Amino acid sequence: MKNRLFAIGSLTTFILIDFATIAFSIMASYKFYRVMEFGKQVFYPTLGIIPLSLLVSLAVVFILFLSGAYKNESSLLNVKEIKSVVKGISFSFLLFAVILVFGKINLSRYLFLFSYVSSLLLVVIERSVLYHILPSTKADKGWNRRILIYGAGELGSALFRAIANSPKLGILPVGFIDDNPDKADIIHRSSSFSSTSCTLPVLGTGDDIGALIKQYSIDEICVAISNISNETCMKILKRLRKKNIKTSFVPNLYKVFVHRVNIKHIGQIPIVEEDEGKVGKAYLTIKRCSDILMLIILMILFFPVFLVVSVAIKMDSKGAVFFKHKRVGINGKLFEINKFRSMTTESNPYAVNPTDQNDARVTRVGRFLRKTSLDELPQLFNVLKGHMSFVGPRQEMPFIVDSYNEIHRERLKVLPGITGLWQLSGDRKNAIHENMDYDLFYIRNMSFSLDIAILIETLIFAFRGI
Repeated sequence: MKNRLFAIGSLTTFILIDFATIAFSIMASYKFYRVMEFGKQVFYPTLGIIPLSLLVSLAVVFILFLSGAYKNESSLLNVKEIKSVVKGISFSFLLFAVILVFGKINLSRYLFLFSYVSSLLLVVIERSVLYHILPSTKADKGWNRRILIYGAGELGSALFRAIANSPKLGILPVGFIDDNPDKADIIHRSSSFSSTSCTLPVLGTGDDIGALIKQYSIDEICVAISNISNETCMKILKRLRKKNIKTSFVPNLYKVFVHRVNIKHIGQIPIVEEDEGKVGKAYLTIKRCSDILMLIILMILFFPVFLVVSVAIKMDSKGAVFFKHKRVGINGKLFEINKFRSMTTESNPYAVNPTDQNDARVTRVGRFLRKTSLDELPQLFNVLKGHMSFVGPRQEMPFIVDSYNEIHRERLKVLPGITGLWQLSGDRKNAIHENMDYDLFYIRNMSFSLDIAILIETLIFAFRGI
């Protein structure tokens, strides 16, 4: 019942806010078009723009609904939803463009372009804000489904991280239970998109379930134990049935299937098969062409910034302006990454990266560069050489890659990127190799719309820094 109320409330809220945001974007675009005096300045009556914006907003929201932008599904940092928003709005305006051309409707191309760009940006911003605000509001009202995670090991911890990054699902993990007494004092931590650290303690063992259900008003218990035997599993499920509590079970496939999986049924038997999810050549070609186009634009826009930052670095501390470092790229090939130098020349270049702005190794200008992510700008030269892309897994140092296991090495199958899911997460304060979920999720779901979604969110949150 809680989940149903949560889903209905979320759906209604998102539809109404999307509708208002798109209508506002169109009307604001017309105002911008008039004020800036673009093109031939075709004027439209105000009483015509308002109903038109409302009609277009209604059509876009309907297409967003069809494209899956309102599904309550789980994805790291809500990127699947943002990806659906990008696809839905882009398809909507493409459809409107076709109607305008074949219907011979006289509408300014500038107004059309501004409306598309502003609608896309504002809806993504709005969704990112709601991603944090709405679930916490629902939690305060008690609409979230409260669960205990049975198993405080690797699988249970992975489930906790997934829930922490999917607040729209309306699931509130209250704590862990584990039959291993050595885990009694463990407190698991995870970071969400907002950089908020979520903590979850081990509240007790299976013998404490009855008391915990009453004490914390638990709605469900989810069993997530690595390498659990059938006998142990059945024993736990039998015990939970006696407590008359809803129970779910996480199959231990977290490490088995590194790629995407398809679940189908043969009769009543579920069949899980691995989907290699190979990236198409068309996508890679479009991605490379887009990288080059963005590279040209950014090189022109940021040329003055390059000059100012270079002078500031030279005046602030001794040493070179640029910092070059060996990194591991696609298929394990080494390349030199370019950055603006943000640390003193005495610092060990292969030591663990600073995680605090007050790190003594970081210079005064370096603190600003790291805070604003401007130290990453010279990586544009790596994109030009084809060593990197704008979006992809974070590049890593060779000595860390040497310790990779089979799953970790999956991130070496694609070009590393300047930005990506890990860079947008609260977990960027932790070492990359300690949290592979983001890069593996990206590799499994690579697409042009996902890249656009990540780039837009990077643009919005570019000044978060560390």
